[in-house]
Amino acid sequence: MMESTMRKVENARTNMKIAVAIHDLTASEISVKAELSVNVLGKYMRGETMISFAGMQAVCDIMGLPLALITSERQITPARIRLHKIVARMTDDDIADFIKNEPSDSAANWAQNDVGQSQ
Repeated sequence: MMESTMRKVENARTNMKIAVAIHDLTASEISVKAELSVNVLGKYMRGETMISFAGMQAVCDIMGLPLALITSERQITPARIRLHKIVARMTDDDIADFIKNEPSDSAANWAQNDVGQSQ
């Protein structure tokens, strides 16, 4: 595997470890609820095996997290998880109002850059 790919895999593995550690269920319990082998998540987090995209998505669904938080290059934190849950509850209008009313240019610039990248 390419070095950049391996770095992303390791970031995801680290983020998964953190997410599981702050979740109410053990890795084995999450695996079972995600309909995976009881040990697969633990083995993935220890670097003993890989996990399929579908398996990773199922694990994230059980924890109520988007896969993007796990695969992010930024380390997952309880604050990032909480922010995600707040934003997920917001309507598009709420988000647009927040950006419009943000006192600094940073939110508007971020929103503009984000829109430009997604096109």
